[in-house]
Amino acid sequence: MDDYLLGIREVPFVWPEEALAAQVVAARTYLVWTLQRGRSENGRRHGYDICATTACQVYAGVGGLAGEEGSRWLEAVERTSGEILLTADGRAVQAMYSSTSDGRTRNVEDVFGGSPNPHLRAVPSPGESSPFVNWEFVLSRSQAVAMFEHARVLDGGLIDVTSQKTADGAGPWTVTVHGTEGATTIDTWTLRSRLNRAAAELYPDDFPAFRPASTRRYPQTILSPNYTITSELVFVPPVDGPPRLDQRFRVRGGGWGHLVGMSQFGAEAMARSGADYAEILDHYYNGARLAVSDSVPDTVRVGIGTQTESLEVAGDGPLRVVIDGEQVTAGEFGRWSIVADEGLAIIDPPEGLGLPPELDSMRIFFDDRGDFELVTVRSRTAAEVRIVVTVDRVVVSDTGWQVRDPGVIAVDVEGPRKGSAMSIAVSARSPLGEDSLRLRILAGSE
Repeated sequence: MDDYLLGIREVPFVWPEEALAAQVVAARTYLVWTLQRGRSENGRRHGYDICATTACQVYAGVGGLAGEEGSRWLEAVERTSGEILLTADGRAVQAMYSSTSDGRTRNVEDVFGGSPNPHLRAVPSPGESSPFVNWEFVLSRSQAVAMFEHARVLDGGLIDVTSQKTADGAGPWTVTVHGTEGATTIDTWTLRSRLNRAAAELYPDDFPAFRPASTRRYPQTILSPNYTITSELVFVPPVDGPPRLDQRFRVRGGGWGHLVGMSQFGAEAMARSGADYAEILDHYYNGARLAVSDSVPDTVRVGIGTQTESLEVAGDGPLRVVIDGEQVTAGEFGRWSIVADEGLAIIDPPEGLGLPPELDSMRIFFDDRGDFELVTVRSRTAAEVRIVVTVDRVVVSDTGWQVRDPGVIAVDVEGPRKGSAMSIAVSARSPLGEDSLRLRILAGSE
């Protein structure tokens, strides 16, 4: 479980330690809630507990811990080990969270429908430093017509668009698209996903829109369920014809994500103000009980990718490969290619699978002035390879052991000084064996 949490990539590791601890507990709780509810249809079909995307929780592997701030995330995971948020009857809270609010979170039923949840109520979330607390952009009339038609909310010609906000607990915000043949009202969360798809398919060069006074775009066309769409008339001065009034539609919104549960930037703001992680969690999850629970499983199986046409799998160590329950190999390096083909998986194993390392074809290359530039060697299999360069028996570079794919391995070198000796040693190893080559270069006085 803790190994899984070490791979979560939901917030920057440079954030205050109390915000990191709050995020760990929320992620652990959400996973336990997911398991108590039961695996998804895809999870049951493919045998995993939780997916690795924003649809579940963003999991990217433990490699991120190697960064400069990785130890801070490790400390947060270890510090809160086993802790989750519990309801009054001892079950895991549905610990939803998202990036940014616009100063207040939302009731769960006001975004997703269904019944109220006492731990997912709207609360203030001031002081967020996110660039997406407020956002806006404009649709031309032609863009609006095309996107509303794509979203299946325009009946006839477009007349106007109006928006309706609601108080906490009074249901979702809605948008009404008025057409010549009728009006269509839809909640903003559903319309968000439809318009985001429409923008990506119809206007990929225009949306997401650019942020004000910035060369950077918003991360999505519509970022949250908190937005309104209003029409406005713009005076168009005469160019090739008379002046006219043109209709356009302004989209104003706030926050990024569904806005239910903990706001991650809100947690960061509370931590900066001196709150500890227990206080942060109590604020956003409305009195849920923080405790070490025996319902936290020892292991978790993560669905790294689903519904993809192809993928490559490699590692920085030896791999164990099991296909249809049968172990194909264990303890070998290499890159595996997997391609979907009419319901089957076509698996292409690494070059040289089952063979011990073998190095050959060491070659020297010179630049235009005749100086040493490059030394290459070929490896017939994937292996751990180490390259050590010495000059007059003093090590000047050492790559350490690194997993390398089969093929040509290149080493940048500077030629030895006159009267000195250079040695280039290339070693390869795997559980099946090892090999090495050494090149010694003597530089004369001329």
